[in-house]
Parts: sequence; structure tokens; C-alpha cells
Amino acid sequence: MMASHDPSADGSQGAFRHPPGAELWATLSEALDRLADLETAVDPAQLAPLRETLLRLRDQLGAVAPPPVPETVDEGRFRRLLEIAGPDTANELVHRLHVDLKSTRERLDEAMTGADWVEIRAQTHVLMSLAGTVGAGGLQRLSEALNAAAHQRDRDRAAGLRTELLMRLDGLLAFVAQQRDGA
Repeated sequence: MMASHDPSADGSQGAFRHPPGAELWATLSEALDRLADLETAVDPAQLAPLRETLLRLRDQLGAVAPPPVPETVDEGRFRRLLEIAGPDTANELVHRLHVDLKSTRERLDEAMTGADWVEIRAQTHVLMSLAGTVGAGGLQRLSEALNAAAHQRDRDRAAGLRTELLMRLDGLLAFVAQQRDGA
């Protein structure tokens, strides 16, 4: 299970609560994640109307409520990774992770713009591994779904995954940069 910090849970920010729209956005995003998992077992064409409806609802909601934090990282897993690396190597690991994620983001965005299926598959493999290692489960699942779409050369499905995947990747990049800068 992925851990996240809810400021309202410990009272650290008073009575702050996510607006209802953000909770609905998160629920729709989770439904899309689960749908991506299902699409690996079922013909994606059969689920396309459901995906389009969920995306449309989320887009409409996004016009009136900001989306929640783009990616949730299992901070316990991330900390254990740094502990395993040890104090001498942890800073280098965080730096390499940031460099690798940034490179992957740039290469993946470029490959998706040009529908370079081979490069999309290569970069999603890297991203699946990195996201899984640090505990970014939503990003890992989206990377798997995009990889499957690339194998099928499914432009529509790939395009439907692009925005959320890049948003989550940007969130992970920000988290890693914060860890690097705070180290």
C-alpha cells in the first residue's frame, strides 16, 4: 500500500481538507488505474467507452477543481532504499535517480510526440523499474499500460495515458528533487 501524508490526519495544518472535487478527481484517477490493469486481461477496445467516459468526467471536473498531488510515493519504501544504500551512497543514489527520471521523461515525451513505439517501450521499461523501486505505484501501473499500448501501436490508448503519466512523473521528479535538496 502506498503511504501518503494527509495534513488533516495529524492536525498539522488545522482543519485543512482536500476539496470534494479533488477527492472525486483522485477516485476517477484510481478508476482509470484499475481500468488500465483490466485492459491487460481484456480487449481494450471493449473498455474504450468506459475509459473515454472516465477521462471526460475527470477533464470536466478538472475545469472546476484542481487535481490532487500528482504522484504518491511510498515514503517508507523510499527511506528503506536509502538506508540500504548507506550514508555514503544515498546522496549519489538520489542524484542518479533524479537524472535518470529527468532523462526518461524527456525521451518519453519526445517518443510519444513522434509515435516512436520502440522508444516508448524502452522508456516505459525504465520507468516501470524506477517507479516500482521507489514505491510510485500509480506511475508504475500507468507505465505498464503505456508499454502495452506501445506494443499494440495503439495511438488512442497511448494518447489517453500520456497526460496523467507525465503529470505523475513530474510529481515523482519533484519529490526526488526535494529529497536531493534536503539531503
